[in-house]
Amino acid sequence: MTAVTAAFVLFAPALFGQSGGARGPVCSDPLAVMKAFYDSTDSLRFAEGAKYFAEDAVFDTWATGVNGYILAKRHLEGRKAIAAWLKNARGLRWHLPDAPRDGPVYHETRVSVSGSVVQFMLEPDRLRPNGKQYPPFSIEATLDGCHIKSITVVERVTWL
Repeated sequence: MTAVTAAFVLFAPALFGQSGGARGPVCSDPLAVMKAFYDSTDSLRFAEGAKYFAEDAVFDTWATGVNGYILAKRHLEGRKAIAAWLKNARGLRWHLPDAPRDGPVYHETRVSVSGSVVQFMLEPDRLRPNGKQYPPFSIEATLDGCHIKSITVVERVTWL
């Protein structure tokens, strides 16, 4: 095998957006995909947001408190089921779905990207009018190519 052929075999997956082995395509910037998804849902373009999901995507969400109690657990499978829930989903926009447009704006913090897995916190830019904190969210998404294969959203409430 020539050096050029060996180099092509080693680096072709990276050049053409494919991983070696059975994992499937790799996205060059999974965080950019997540930000584009959040931009579309925050702009209430839910059909566009749904296109960021793989056909067989999985969405899990729940609220939890400091004592570990779990509330409002939801598990959805498939792009269609997820698309139908996007307008109500908390933690999948830069704003809360039930808050006025001038309500808190969420920003990603503690961002971690490892291969096709993106993790971050969504934290509000302000406190409630009564001085208490709006709930932050922890997000973990796994991408297949540049589509969201699975996403878990956990709302961290302080009153539970």
